[in-house]
Amino acid sequence: AGLRIICLVACSSIAHAFLAPAVPGMLGARTRTTNSVRGVAAPWRTLRAAAPRGLRMEIDYASPTVTEALEDGSATMIWLHGMGDQGKEWQRLSQSVAVPWVKFICPTAPRAPSTINKGFELNQWYDVEGLDVKELRADTAGMQQSIDYILSLVDAEVASGTPEERIVLGGFSQGGCIALAAALQCKKQLGGCVVVSSWFPRGVADTPSEANAQLPVLICHGDRDPIAKVEWSVKSFEYLQQLGLPTLGNIYPEIGHEFSSSEVLDIREFLQKNVPPTFTTTVQKPLGATMEEASFPFNGVQVQGMKEGSNAAAAGVQVGDQILRVNGKKLKTAGFDGVMAAIVAADASVEVQFARPIPDRAVDWGILSEAEQARRAQNSAGVIKVCSDGPCNRQGAKNVIRWVTDLTPPEFSVSRCGCTGNCGNGPNVVVAGKGKQERVLYGVNSVGTTVKMLREEYEIETDPDVVNAILNPRKNAEFAISDELVRRGILASMTVRSSFEGNRF
Repeated sequence: AGLRIICLVACSSIAHAFLAPAVPGMLGARTRTTNSVRGVAAPWRTLRAAAPRGLRMEIDYASPTVTEALEDGSATMIWLHGMGDQGKEWQRLSQSVAVPWVKFICPTAPRAPSTINKGFELNQWYDVEGLDVKELRADTAGMQQSIDYILSLVDAEVASGTPEERIVLGGFSQGGCIALAAALQCKKQLGGCVVVSSWFPRGVADTPSEANAQLPVLICHGDRDPIAKVEWSVKSFEYLQQLGLPTLGNIYPEIGHEFSSSEVLDIREFLQKNVPPTFTTTVQKPLGATMEEASFPFNGVQVQGMKEGSNAAAAGVQVGDQILRVNGKKLKTAGFDGVMAAIVAADASVEVQFARPIPDRAVDWGILSEAEQARRAQNSAGVIKVCSDGPCNRQGAKNVIRWVTDLTPPEFSVSRCGCTGNCGNGPNVVVAGKGKQERVLYGVNSVGTTVKMLREEYEIETDPDVVNAILNPRKNAEFAISDELVRRGILASMTVRSSFEGNRF
C-alpha cells in the first residue's frame, strides 16, 4: 500500500518548503491573476450556493492566481489554501514542485465571519466552530458551497481543453478537506488528489463517484501537528484503502501544522506518476507494436515492444508509453480490449495520445525486472546509478542521489544500486545510457564533482542559480503559511505527540 517514513536530514529539516527551485529551467515561472482560463469565461465571479446558516446568497470569489506551465501544458493542479490564507500566497508552489508541464490554479476562499474567531472576518472555505474533528466539519452547507465552486473550476479547465483525467486537486488544512471532498464528488475522472495536514470530509463525501472509484490519493501529515491530529489522516488512509482507492500516506517526523520541503518532493513524485508528460502522434497502420496491461494505472495499457522499423517507432513511440486517448476517445482506464478495439476500428492511421511515465528515482536498480532495465537503458536520456552500499552511504550517497535528481532532466533514469567493486573512495556512480559504455566513476562526493560528472559524461550545463540553491538552501522571506487556526494562537501551548506507533500509514 505504499507506506513509508520520511527521514529528514539535518539541512532539509530546517529548509523551507518553498526553496528556490532546484531543477534546471524552473526559474522565472510565469504567474498571473486572471479571470479566465485559456480564453474560457471564468466561473468564479459569483456562485449561487447555500450560506452556512442555510440562506441562499451570492458569493463573490476573487480571481484565482494562475501559474501557467513552463512547457506545453498538459495537466492542471488546483490547490486550496488553509483558513485565513489567500491563493496568491501559494503561487510559488509551482516553482517548488517544479513539474514544468503542469499549470497551477490557486483560488482564494471568500471572506466571512469565523465562529471560532468570535466573528472575525477572514478567508475560509467554510465556517469552523471548534477544534474537535466534528466541529471542524460541522458546516456542511458551507463545505458544499466551496465544493461546488471547486468543481466549477474543474469544468472550466475541461472546457478550456485540459483532459479531465489530467486534473489534480489538492490543499492544505481546511483546503485539503475541501479538495478531497470535491474529488470524491466529481463526476469527471480526475488525475488524483493531494491532502496535507487535514481531515476526512465525513458526512459530505463519504464514497467516491463512479468516475473516481480508482482515484489516486496522497495524504501527508506531520507527527507534531497540534491542530489536525495525525491519527485523523491514518484513519482517512485506512478508510480510502478499504474503498479500493490507490492511496499513499506519509508521516513527517518533527513537522507540525505546516508545509515542509519533504512534502514538496512527494507532491512532485505524485504528479510525475499520475499526470506524466504527454505527446500526441499519428501512427500509420499497422502499428508494428505489441501492447500489455500496465501495472499502473488500473486498467491502463502500455506499449510492450516494437518491431524494428515499425510505423510506431517512426512516429516516436517508445516501449513503456501508456495510451491515454485514441482518435480523441478517452481510454486511460478502458482496459486492453477497449484500447485494441479502438485501434482496430480506426482507418489507415490512428491519432494516439500517450503518457510517458518518468522513471521512479527512488528505486533500487537491482529490484527492477530485466525488461524494465532494458526499457530504461533504451528510452532514458541517461542512466545514472548511485552505489548505496554501507560504505558509500556513509560517504554521502543519499546526498549524491538528491543532487543528481535535482540537476538532471526528468527523462534521466536515476536510481540506487548495489556494490560497484570499490567503496573505499565513494560514493561511486555508474553512468550508462544510449550509446554509452557502462562504467564506474569513483569519488563523486560533492556538488562540484557531480556537476563535473554531468558535464563530462552527458554534456549537461547546469544552471548556476540551481547549483547555488542546492549549496545554500534559504527560506523565502516573503512566504509563510497562514492558517488562522495556528496564527491566532489557538492551542499554541499544546504539544501533540502521535499515539500511532508506526512510522508510515
